[in-house]
Amino acid sequence: MRAVRLNFSKTGRAIYISHLDINRMMTRAVRRAKLPMWYTEGFNPHPYLTFALPLSLGQSSDCEYMDIRIEGDMSDEEIMNRLNETLPEGVKILSVGAPVHDAKEIEKALYFVKLIFSDGQTAKLFAERARKLADGEELLAEKRGKKGHKKIMKQINLIEFIYDLKITTAENFVNIQCVLAAGNTNNLNPALLVETLEKAIGVEHETEYIVRRKLITKNNEIFK
Repeated sequence: MRAVRLNFSKTGRAIYISHLDINRMMTRAVRRAKLPMWYTEGFNPHPYLTFALPLSLGQSSDCEYMDIRIEGDMSDEEIMNRLNETLPEGVKILSVGAPVHDAKEIEKALYFVKLIFSDGQTAKLFAERARKLADGEELLAEKRGKKGHKKIMKQINLIEFIYDLKITTAENFVNIQCVLAAGNTNNLNPALLVETLEKAIGVEHETEYIVRRKLITKNNEIFK
């Protein structure tokens, strides 16, 4: 048995597939691809699949990761080819190899966000004020959390979760490149960052595209 890590992308209509459905889809895919999977033991054996930092609904990504365990000596290339033949449009295996990092090492993620405003003046206004807010010491937002078994709304300072933020404009577009906290302990969804900035500035975009490009470890290494 050997551990195998699959790097896959989610694009197009697939961005609206929930994490639960991605899990089900991948379980069906490994069976249809007839991979020599290692199965869990016990009353209800099933293929071993785990995911690193599931993506928020409505966002695309080049850096989704799934770990499986394989029996036998099937090559990484054959695993990738077999799975890509069974997966739906918008989900594609990009690479296959041995895991390098533990998912617990993930600390942050690189995102690209594109916002389309009604006109260039509004886009420029948003960009200028967003830069000032991001350079400040406090940017408060409401975020869902837990206290014991109860779900609560808590106020957090988003500045504490932003590692890097660059904002540029072109016509009526605003492009944001940001490195945000991402992991089991601290996590900032770029959609919440955009929503908070717009509330503070008093403008709203018409269309939003969010792409996750890289997962980054505590040692500033690209997660692999």
